[in-house]
Amino acid sequence: MDFSISAKKNAYIFLITVAILNTAIAILMFSYLKDSLIKSTYENNIKLAQNEFNKTKIQIKKEIDHYRLILRVIKESGKFQQYIMDYDKNIENSLIHDFENYAKTNEDIFQVRYLDNEGMERIRVDKISGETYVAKNLQNKADRYYFLRTKNLKENQYYISDFDLNVENGEIEIPYKPTIRVSTPIYEGDKFLGILIINYNVKNLIDYISEQNIFNVYYMDNVGNFLLHPDRKKCWSTQLKTNYKVKDEIKNIDELKLNNYKDKNLRYYIDRVSITDTDFFIIYSVKKEIYEKEEKELENEILMIFIIIFVVTFPIVIIGSYLQAFQMKILETLIDSLPFPIALKNRVGKFVLVNESLVGLYSFKNKESLLGKISYDFSSKNLPYTNKIKDSQALKKTKIKYEDILHLPSNNKELYFDTRLIKITFLGLFKKDFILGIAIDITELKELNNELEKRVKQELAKRLKSEQRLAQKTKLAEIGNLIDNIILQWEHPLNLISLNTQAIELEYETINKLDEENTLKRVETIKESTQFMFDSTADLKLFLSLDKGIELFNLSDIVNTVERILMGRLKKLHIDIRKEINEEIKIQGLKNEFLQVILNLINNSLNEFESSNKKYTKKDIFIKASITETFIVIKVEDNAKELPLKATKKIFNEKFESENEDIQRKGLHICKGIINNIFKGTIEANSKKGYTVFEVKIPL
Repeated sequence: MDFSISAKKNAYIFLITVAILNTAIAILMFSYLKDSLIKSTYENNIKLAQNEFNKTKIQIKKEIDHYRLILRVIKESGKFQQYIMDYDKNIENSLIHDFENYAKTNEDIFQVRYLDNEGMERIRVDKISGETYVAKNLQNKADRYYFLRTKNLKENQYYISDFDLNVENGEIEIPYKPTIRVSTPIYEGDKFLGILIINYNVKNLIDYISEQNIFNVYYMDNVGNFLLHPDRKKCWSTQLKTNYKVKDEIKNIDELKLNNYKDKNLRYYIDRVSITDTDFFIIYSVKKEIYEKEEKELENEILMIFIIIFVVTFPIVIIGSYLQAFQMKILETLIDSLPFPIALKNRVGKFVLVNESLVGLYSFKNKESLLGKISYDFSSKNLPYTNKIKDSQALKKTKIKYEDILHLPSNNKELYFDTRLIKITFLGLFKKDFILGIAIDITELKELNNELEKRVKQELAKRLKSEQRLAQKTKLAEIGNLIDNIILQWEHPLNLISLNTQAIELEYETINKLDEENTLKRVETIKESTQFMFDSTADLKLFLSLDKGIELFNLSDIVNTVERILMGRLKKLHIDIRKEINEEIKIQGLKNEFLQVILNLINNSLNEFESSNKKYTKKDIFIKASITETFIVIKVEDNAKELPLKATKKIFNEKFESENEDIQRKGLHICKGIINNIFKGTIEANSKKGYTVFEVKIPL
């Protein structure tokens, strides 16, 4: 393998990969930061927009208040009051002169008028290009909205018209004059005489409002059309009937009207102006060039980061590529020093690296003879690393282990290998996967294990025989106890049989005749006593019989059988067994073995009662059984003698049992063996409040 060529190739691949990754990161970063930039720009300008809205409202109100004042001065002047009384021509000329002065001294006023109660212009002064003119062709404005609205006002009230274009003789005046009209009604007592009205050009106001370094400015009327727009073609869309709808450009305008500074698209701010006749809206949006400037700065910053990352990464990539190129050489040196067969294969099973141990195992003279060969060609010899299925599993799972067995015909010996296959990826993006195999010779360990298994089996067999003898001995002891019990149980029925038999004989000998009724009663008593003895014998026979194998039996039946077997001792000791058993509980296993456990636990309780010098108010033996989600739980409790706490864990130990003769509970290690081994359950001993409790748990 030419490591210098490999290093150069890896360097190119690494650099291309880094360039692609850096570009992708830069694009993602730019996209994220651009969104953040738009959001921060929008949020940072909310306060500025609010301030500009307030300044605009103040400026509009200031101008309108100024024109209200002019109208008030004219209205309250002596000339005007005298004029409206008799329309004297001399006074009219003087009043016209005053109108001209107001127009001249106020740059934006282009029309001052007085209209009589019929809507006819009586005095009208126009200003065109800074020069004032007294109109000769006076018009009737009775049908104009501003006359009608003003006419309906009360004394000293003012009407502020909508923000629109000036109309003369029913036509929009060209060039366009954006106009606001301020008017007030004239009364003599309750009699309406006419209106005073000023038309002023709001172009300067519009220019003032629109001269924003940051914002584009839009005005919207109350029907959703543009009054003003940065694109002059879209201005005055209602009057000019161009029908440029705000909603076509600002889709969420209705939502914005409710949430002035909460545009989900992070573009617009809106505020309502309630100064003129009808409310209108001012809309701001941050100018595109502001965003473009900040976006350009962001692009330059990200480009600089990209260049820095690439410059920093370049030497690392070069070093890394050379290090990777030498990895194979280092790995080859390492595995060649190990004493067990190791190989590195590519995805098709070709040997890339092998060590001397594997070369010897494959019966080749040197590594060069084995390198490049396909491992699956040796599968017939059952050598390590020749199983194609195992290789496929390793490539899927990354790591597997299994045992190889190699048979050597020369000495008829078998070698055992603990084989591990591990998937190794170089430049994983380009699917360069290899399989590293390590086969550890475990022949000696296998032989040692086999020998140990034989010894363990022998020891287990001995132990089993010993336990069987002990169990048989315990069972024989139980049989002795049972026979004593049966003798106790038979005493009463035998007495009954004997007495009734003697009574029959005596009656027959005395009168040579039997009374039929008395004889039948005595025979019935004999039969009942005989049946009781037969039942006792049947219970003993059940205990002595061999198990039929695994069977399903009822727990309640087992307890009843034990109670009948021990009836003699129970009566002698004046004890009744109290039971709380779910009748549906059934257990699967060896029936007689389980009977022996219950019998032993009850017998132990009776032994403790017999050996105790304690005076009992009442002797209690409880048997409780229930079912949980996972276990059948059986508890045998007695108040014969509370088991010492230190004995609760050791009581099931045979040695402890033999060393503590004062404890009458015997054979519990046999019970534990039966529950653990046959029924896969547990048995535990506990003490509580004068009672000894044995708890048996059997898995469902």
